[in-house]
Amino acid sequence: MNNIIECQVLNYLLNTKDSSFITENNLSDDYFPNYKKEFTYIKDHLNRFGTIPDKSTFLSEFIQFDILNVSEDKKYLLNELFSSRKTRYVISTFNELRNLLNSERWDDAADFLSRASLNVPANRSINSVDILRDSSRYDSYIDRMTLKDNYYVTTGFKELDDIFGGWDRKEELATIFARSNQGKSWILLKVAIAAAEKGLNVGLYSGEMSEVKVGYRADTLISHISNTSIIQGNDNIQLEYKKFIDKLTSGSLIKGSIKVLTPSMLGGLAGVGDLRSFIERDKLDMLCIDQHSLLVDDRHAKNPVEKASNISLDLKSLQVMTHIPIITVSQQNRSDTDDGIDLKNIAQSDRIGQDSTICIAFEQKNGIMTLYIVKSRDSVAGAKLQYNIDLDKGIFEYKPSENDATGGSDCNKLYEEFEKEEDVF
Repeated sequence: MNNIIECQVLNYLLNTKDSSFITENNLSDDYFPNYKKEFTYIKDHLNRFGTIPDKSTFLSEFIQFDILNVSEDKKYLLNELFSSRKTRYVISTFNELRNLLNSERWDDAADFLSRASLNVPANRSINSVDILRDSSRYDSYIDRMTLKDNYYVTTGFKELDDIFGGWDRKEELATIFARSNQGKSWILLKVAIAAAEKGLNVGLYSGEMSEVKVGYRADTLISHISNTSIIQGNDNIQLEYKKFIDKLTSGSLIKGSIKVLTPSMLGGLAGVGDLRSFIERDKLDMLCIDQHSLLVDDRHAKNPVEKASNISLDLKSLQVMTHIPIITVSQQNRSDTDDGIDLKNIAQSDRIGQDSTICIAFEQKNGIMTLYIVKSRDSVAGAKLQYNIDLDKGIFEYKPSENDATGGSDCNKLYEEFEKEEDVF
């Protein structure tokens, strides 16, 4: 069947000379394993001369090629070609997995399956939109204005929400970074709780702390009961804590949920394949990862930078595939920050900053936490926010500053000049 559909498509191209079938769908020789030379000849001719070769020219090169009368329409041929490629991938994956299992290489088989699930071939049809003639995005703007919660998840910091709207519900891979012992896990958990308060089903991978310790910190952030007193079993808070736990677990305090996954539950550190399973099994609306360095590379790179880069790229692919916000925590390196904090201060790999849609750095000193928006795809970077904090009580109190506001862009000047020339709005 695979041979037939490839031959049908090649005949369709020769009969119709429809070059758009190749160009609009970004076809490559990956789709024609049984007719690789034939397809390459047609595509090279198209690239060199701008047309599909004549049938007689083609047959002079491939005398044995079967000429068929193709009556199927373009849509059918394309769908079958895509389906054929995906089928070959599944069969190849199954055979490789079977070989690993037959050799009793159980760990290699599990890792291979995780990687394979992230690399399923996608259809690559190209459909562009003329953004200067298409007005449908105005309807999206109205939806964003009136149904904001459908598009954004609160960060847990109102002032951050005011700057970039919150986490994008469909297209966010954010990185929060700081040096050791600055409170990264506290910040990430505050983010998770804020999303759960909006009714989301949040997943949190805790690479270092147990689910019990994470739970204690969540209790403090929600109730403001001393975390030290909870951990040390101080009997002075027992009644208050019991009352809080009963109310929390009844579901009357928070509408959503926070599902915690730890290495002990997996028998080792998680890979991105494990995180995908976590998302699918628990039907997560959002994933928080604590932290980047406590993930394993499913591709088993030995170089630490390559390992971190692979993980970052796989997380980006996971976000695109699942369409949920993924918020990660990363370590800040010890490079000089006298001239400010930027993406180069993210430890392990430059790729982490490049793949992230938002990067937020923070530091705390003398009870004051300062957040820096280092990168923001949808707003102006460079804003700085300060909070008086008491992590033992889970308290974050905003400290207003005249430097909080951010400016506009040169696009504003262009629009203003246009508005002056023709008052049409």
